[in-house]
Amino acid sequence: MNLRSAAAVGVAFGVLGVGTAFATFARIESMGKNTTYIMDDVSIFDNPANINLYPNYLIGEFGPYTEDVPAGTNQDPKFPNFGGIFSISLGDENNPDPRLSIGGLFGRISELTRYFPTVVIGDDGKASVTPQTVTNFDGFLGGTLTSGDAWGLHIYIAHQDGGYETPSGSYQVDAAAFASIVQADGGFNLQFGSNIDFEISFGLARIQYGPEHQNFFDDGDFSFLAKSRAFFTLEALDGELVPAFSMNLIQAPGIEDKHAQVGLGINVALDRGFFWLGGDFIWNKMRAHDWTFDYNTGKTIYDASNVDDPHWDERGDIGGMISFGIERNIWWDWFVIRVGGQKSILYTECDQHEKNKGTDGICKESGNFFTTNPLADGTADDHVGFGFGINIEEKLKIDVTVAEDMLFRNPFQGEGRLFSRISATYSF
Repeated sequence: MNLRSAAAVGVAFGVLGVGTAFATFARIESMGKNTTYIMDDVSIFDNPANINLYPNYLIGEFGPYTEDVPAGTNQDPKFPNFGGIFSISLGDENNPDPRLSIGGLFGRISELTRYFPTVVIGDDGKASVTPQTVTNFDGFLGGTLTSGDAWGLHIYIAHQDGGYETPSGSYQVDAAAFASIVQADGGFNLQFGSNIDFEISFGLARIQYGPEHQNFFDDGDFSFLAKSRAFFTLEALDGELVPAFSMNLIQAPGIEDKHAQVGLGINVALDRGFFWLGGDFIWNKMRAHDWTFDYNTGKTIYDASNVDDPHWDERGDIGGMISFGIERNIWWDWFVIRVGGQKSILYTECDQHEKNKGTDGICKESGNFFTTNPLADGTADDHVGFGFGINIEEKLKIDVTVAEDMLFRNPFQGEGRLFSRISATYSF
């Protein structure tokens, strides 16, 4: 997902009720596009304390597969990842808590990479391509208390310095190639009685990029992230009421992005299925200088040679979003089908600096208009999703997001791709 898109827009089931289930990025992408109002393993990246809900758990996927694939050809997804969570019980047979958990994941692409420009121009006027980071490691450490309350710590490191990947897959020297994300966060998952669970997490991140290596404390571009939500059990509906709040204060060279979101959702167990619905109020405020955009290709350029006299453009969004997801077992107990979607409507106000007239920044000119999330571009942010899952003995689970245009193709031409994401988990 690029910056243009960003500008427009105790034991798992027993402890947290019907909102908790083993899940994957493919499951979330198929049934509602976000994780706010359900408990799932993807939420460990929002609150690391949740690793304690998934002890002895392996996860892997091929990554998003949204590239244009010419008819009659094929290619592998670009960003596969894999990892696992392992736990040691320090309790006894009657109560596994306290428990200590450790986990790691290799290859995940953080959403913070949306703030990487495609090209950076240095003081000498030379343009260098922002390289793809290669370390891409998530590390987790967590534990539970005797009461079942959980804590967790997380670090994410994505880095490349001095090289780039060639089309053949080998690496070559390029002194101007530099890109780095370091993120550290911690969180708690607290139980207030048998009917209320509360989560809160805080994070600090550092986003850097070329045209040359930078020290960690250069320029002071630190970002702050915070999230919280609660699950209130509703026995009458066999479900949960979920209020949620999140805030991101992002700073990167030449750009600042503030985001706040508050919402209320509900999830309900159905006969052989599950349903959730949520509504959110959204506020964004973005400022940028010396950034230019190609709105046809999505490529971005940051000119780092003129930072002494910045001319800030501003773009603000305010509005709401509604999203839902539903899944149900059909035909067999081991086969589930999913569908979901999200729709945002934001009122956008652009204020372009007078000296930036005629350039394509975060806004092409000053003015007001309405925006929404992408309609049908195949990404995780567009309007609808569809997929299915396979569950083998509650151990191995495979989730698939179906390409949204699959049913509208000519089957005799070998068009495009069938699936946009495949994920799998194994619990042992």
